[in-house]
Amino acid sequence: MAQRLSAQELAWEWVDGVRIATMEDIPPEERNDLEAYGVARLKQAPEYVCRVTGCKRAMRRAIERASACTEDWVLILQDDAEPMDSLDLKLKELFRRIPDGAACIMLHHGKRGMEERDGWMRVTGDVRSMTAFALRPSFAPVMSQALRHWGGEADRIWERLVRNGAFILSAEPMLVSCSQKGSDIIGGIPELKKFWE
Repeated sequence: MAQRLSAQELAWEWVDGVRIATMEDIPPEERNDLEAYGVARLKQAPEYVCRVTGCKRAMRRAIERASACTEDWVLILQDDAEPMDSLDLKLKELFRRIPDGAACIMLHHGKRGMEERDGWMRVTGDVRSMTAFALRPSFAPVMSQALRHWGGEADRIWERLVRNGAFILSAEPMLVSCSQKGSDIIGGIPELKKFWE
């Protein structure tokens, strides 16, 4: 990630991942209802549970830092994000056009849970991706709180936020792609090989 951002001469701040040694270090309420790609074994597999919980904690830490930012927008990228060329210029143009009421814009997503409204792709429901998004600092506390209670196969943080009234857009075309081969969460887990091959 550092190389990808530095190659575009983008200023950035790394938020350290949260390494968790054993499942016993995770309170039961934090790990009992994890989303696990529909693979039952993973919900009790230390190599998955520790990674996904650590990633979730790191994401919350990044969002909490965003709340103190004085910029109009904060970009958050996970370790497997691959920004397009000239990302800085494309973001400036995107931010210039975004409607005032929008709280967040996804820069990568799974192509569902969207509908076009007023010339924008608007998030309406079941979207699976936290790879890359930009949010207004004023929205960070709302998102952090939603992430605290997020889990389970049927739960999606974006759907929860939209259901509670958040105005979330999606960039079209997407400004970030994703290679999960080296992902801190799913990389190297055989059942999830289809996501990183």
